[in-house]
Amino acid sequence: MFKWLTRIGVTGLLLGALLAPTAQASNGDDESAVAGVRQATDMFHDVSLAPLGNYYPLLSCFDLPGVGGMGQHYVDTTRLDATIEANRPEALVYEVDANRLQLVAVEWIVPWSAWVPTTPPQLFGKSFTSVTSLHLWALHAWIWKPNPLGMFANYNPNVKLCPGH
Repeated sequence: MFKWLTRIGVTGLLLGALLAPTAQASNGDDESAVAGVRQATDMFHDVSLAPLGNYYPLLSCFDLPGVGGMGQHYVDTTRLDATIEANRPEALVYEVDANRLQLVAVEWIVPWSAWVPTTPPQLFGKSFTSVTSLHLWALHAWIWKPNPLGMFANYNPNVKLCPGH
């Protein structure tokens, strides 16, 4: 009887492993890799709901004239540590369009002081960028506004430059 139960159990485990969806390596622009992020942040298109996720405006609008815009960051500062959760980015990035903010991207942020390894953090097969001026590692994902430079580029030429530029 024990052999029969064991055989059924092992067969069930093997069958489950064969039928389970397999993880795919991201090529950097894999829409399926960020589907969960898109779902988790969808409600924040309404910027008035950002505080419900503990996201608040931090610093001013960012851009790089000649390269592209980035926007205004709303950051959950309680999460600025070495923990990287794909579906809980540390920042929401809003394009500044006159008096309106439009959600265009998310950003994962790890302070230098929190990251012990000598190699940059990674997510979706992409290495975070070192932001020397702010002493942090960052990875953007342009999940709400297409970016001709790539989904994980720092700036997006399709995003308006900050007011005054």
